[in-house]
Amino acid sequence: MIQSHVILAAGWILYCVLHSVFASSTFKRLAQRWMRGHYKFYRLYYTLFAAVSFVAILIYQVTMSSYKLFMPTTTSLVLGIAIAFFGLAVMCICILKYFMQLSGLKGLIENTNTNELMITGVHKIVRHPLYTGTFIFIWGLLVIFPVASLLIANTIITIYTLIGLQLEEKKLEQEFGEAYRLYKQKVPMIIPKLTR
Repeated sequence: MIQSHVILAAGWILYCVLHSVFASSTFKRLAQRWMRGHYKFYRLYYTLFAAVSFVAILIYQVTMSSYKLFMPTTTSLVLGIAIAFFGLAVMCICILKYFMQLSGLKGLIENTNTNELMITGVHKIVRHPLYTGTFIFIWGLLVIFPVASLLIANTIITIYTLIGLQLEEKKLEQEFGEAYRLYKQKVPMIIPKLTR
């Protein structure tokens, strides 16, 4: 059973590394040279690859045997369901808000590479609400399904995302300049302020 957990960890790490490589500006420039006129499909291809590989890892994870971390109680199950549902709701709001951009369909329809700085709706509470929702969802799931395989996945996803957020922040500052710096001063990154 330990071997399957090592394979799972390696799979998530590989997924994260490939995600970073394919999203990097350097790789995108190379892809633009290779693909030429077809580069407008790059984001769509990337999204399809990410989705298929993500589902493959998830299938492996949910079908493997894993160690129980603790025995869930009725209270922990109710709490876990509430936390996970809230996180999922935040994720869905974000995905619906920028589905066209995330999927790569926006570039096909509008034929533009420009992004807009989103500071409305859930972006008034945190700068990266999709990541906030994701963290709430995956850690809520661990309360419902307290198994080692989920702890491994959550830990890798959390560490990777927190590192990636630092790089994304720099990229957003370069792209939006002073507007993003002002936004940064007013709105927290992923943990909402309890008081205004």
